Parts: sequence; C-alpha cells; structure tokens
Amino acid sequence: MNMSNAFWREVMDHLPGLHLLFRVDDKEDAYLIFANSQIQAALDYTPEEFVLASESPGTKVQDDIHALVETIAELSHNDEKKMEPRCRFLSKQGAEKRFTFSFRIFNVKSTSMPFIAVTLEPLKKKDPPVTESVREQPVRTEVVKGPGFSAHSPLMKILMEKIEAVKDKTTHLLFRGDPGTGKKTIARKIFESERSRGAVCHEWDMSSMTASEQDQVLDELLEQESGTAGKRITLLVIEIGKMSLTSQEKLHVWLQERMAARRQTRVLATSETLLEELMKRNRFSTGLYYYLSFDTILLPPLSQRKEDIRHLAEKWIPEAARALGIPEPAISGEVMQRLMDYEWPGNLTEFLRVMRRSLLRSEQGLLCLHMGHISAGADHRETGEQAGEILLFDEMVRLYLERVLRKTGGKIYGDDGAATLLGMKPTTLQSKLKKLGVR
Repeated sequence: MNMSNAFWREVMDHLPGLHLLFRVDDKEDAYLIFANSQIQAALDYTPEEFVLASESPGTKVQDDIHALVETIAELSHNDEKKMEPRCRFLSKQGAEKRFTFSFRIFNVKSTSMPFIAVTLEPLKKKDPPVTESVREQPVRTEVVKGPGFSAHSPLMKILMEKIEAVKDKTTHLLFRGDPGTGKKTIARKIFESERSRGAVCHEWDMSSMTASEQDQVLDELLEQESGTAGKRITLLVIEIGKMSLTSQEKLHVWLQERMAARRQTRVLATSETLLEELMKRNRFSTGLYYYLSFDTILLPPLSQRKEDIRHLAEKWIPEAARALGIPEPAISGEVMQRLMDYEWPGNLTEFLRVMRRSLLRSEQGLLCLHMGHISAGADHRETGEQAGEILLFDEMVRLYLERVLRKTGGKIYGDDGAATLLGMKPTTLQSKLKKLGVR
C-alpha cells in the first residue's frame, strides 16, 4: 500500500466509531489487517490482539470475522434492497455484542487487489434482536468460507437422531472428535436452540484464553449470579480440556451451588482430547468430570462418512462458484472417486482448503483437484498416474512447475505470473527452476 501500519492506524483512529480494514487476496479471501483503537472500548481487545486472534484458527474472533466476511460477500453479490446489515462479536470476556455495519470496497494504486473498509455501530437496545436468519446468511454465502455441514452418511444419520433426542433435555453434552469434524458447529446449533428457549447463554473458547482470562470470565459469571438466580443458564465451553484447574474448581463449585438451589444449568462442551487421559495426568478435575456426567457425542472423521464427502462436493462447488462469480466446473467421476478414496486427515478443515484451491485453479470447465501432494482432474498427462507410475519427488515438482509456467505463458513476475500463483518469491522460484532444469 506504500503506507506504513502506523499511518493507517493513525488515520483510522481519527475516524468516528469502530472501523476494520480487510485486504482481499487473489483467491478472494479477506484478511483483517487493521482495527482502530475503538475495538478496545467495544470488545476489550487491543487492536493488535484482535488482528492476531483473527488469524488464529478456531478462535472466537476468527469465527466472528468469518461470519462478517460471509455477510459482506452475500451483500456484494446481491442487488436486492435489504434491512441494515447486522453482525455480532464476542468480547474478550465472552459477552455477546451486536452491531449494525456498513462497508466499502476500494482499490489503491499500489496493488490490483481490493480492500474492504467496515464501519461498525453498536446495535441500540430498542432495535429488535438479530435473528438467526440475519446473523447466519443462507447456505449460498456459507460456501465462500466453509463447507457447511452434511449428515447424509449412515453414521451421521444415527448421530443426528441421537442429537435430536437430547437437544432439548437438561443433560450436559460433550462433543468429542478429531479437529475439523464439526464439533463446534453442532454444539452451537444446540446452544442457539437454548438461547431461543430463553436461557441465559455464555460461550467461552478456552483454547484462545490465558489462565487469567479464564478466571476472569468465571468471576464475572459468579458476580452475575444474583441477577440470573431464577433463570436457566447454558454454558458452551469450547475445548473444556484446556480450562485451567483453578477455573475448573470455580466452575465445579458454582454448578454445585446452583444445583443445591434447584436452578437449571446446562453445560455444552467440546474437546479434542480425552478428558479421562487428562484426569490421569492431573490436568482435569475428577470432581468436575463426574459431576457433569456428560452424555458424549462422538463426531466421526470424514474418512468414515463417504456419502457426506459426495454431498459436500456436489453442493459446495456450484454454490461457491456462483458466490464468487466464476463459471461452475463439472466434477468428473474420477475426481469424485479421488475425493471419496482420500482419508482426509484434516477432516472438514482440509476439505475446505482443498476445494477452494481446486475451484479457483480449475480449467476447461472441469474441477482440477489440487491436494498439495496430488493433482487430478482436467489435466494429469504429466504425472504418469494413469499408468500407475510412481515418480521421484523432484520429478513430480518439475512437472508441476512446467504446467504452472504453461498456464502463465512462461511469465514469472507480476500479479499474473507463476510466482504469485504459487505464493513464492520470484527469485526463489527462479532458483528452483534452475535447480530442476526447467526452462
């Protein structure tokens, strides 16, 4: 931008209200690069903390930023007149804050990629609450950032029947599974159902909080007890296994006191780690574990949900292409089979990464599958995979780089050059080309 971070911070701090600035990359992903000092008054984060948290996977800030970006994507691709757009953010202490917002997409001379400036205004109490249909836009916008959720496989159908049976009960629920299996997605659906039924709801992401921050939100909960004595309280604790032992003890005592006073309380929690293993290492309170007596919901990995893979791909590709304003590529039988056969160790998170990269790099009207270590689809003449040939790593890299250079017409530098497409420095790419004998 030919302007320093300090310059942008100074300019934004002189603007009235809360402002965020996003940079859009060549894949049409929007990244938060600045937040003015008003963010601290509104959400208790310093600007640096907020921007850093927006880049950290699984944090509440990143989730809220993604939801805002999805809404902006929907509004920018839809000419219909709508009510003033709204969004929500969770403060550093986990309190929900609601805003109306406006945005402007603009370009600067130093780069071809656009920027998005967003102005947030606190939602006045007299305004009606933000409904689920406003806060979470239709599926067509969700595909830009996430693959949504699919329950078409036999395993997931059985699981959803179990969830349906317990969602409105008072039992505590623990959602377990590997990263990216959808624990938070399902837990939040039940959490929102609790909210709609009038429960006082608190969401805490323990993976993004320090021990002192965890203690602080527990202390705030205890302070609010007198004002919520007659109300049902529901807690959503993301990664409960990362809660400090001090906070666990405070939560345990608070839960016992509420039960003794016959006050309805429900805990929904997620964990990637077995709590039983943490107890063996004295990192999780045995008393809290047995007090909660969780009904466990185990989310299976994507590799055990082949029907979900097919449904996600068939649903995601056309909707994402439409949202991004690009032609919809067809999914060949071979590509679909590769998607079904792959183990997906990163589950839905990895699926999203692969599908977005594949969509943006597809050619000739066909989805060209880019999975980092394999490439299949519109063109795999170079790989030798059709003949069952296994190539040396350097040879595979050489063939891949040759294909990229053909795509760019031999151009290395510039926004449409091979270095930009590969996310490499031009000098690094030239060195690698020379080493591999690519001309």
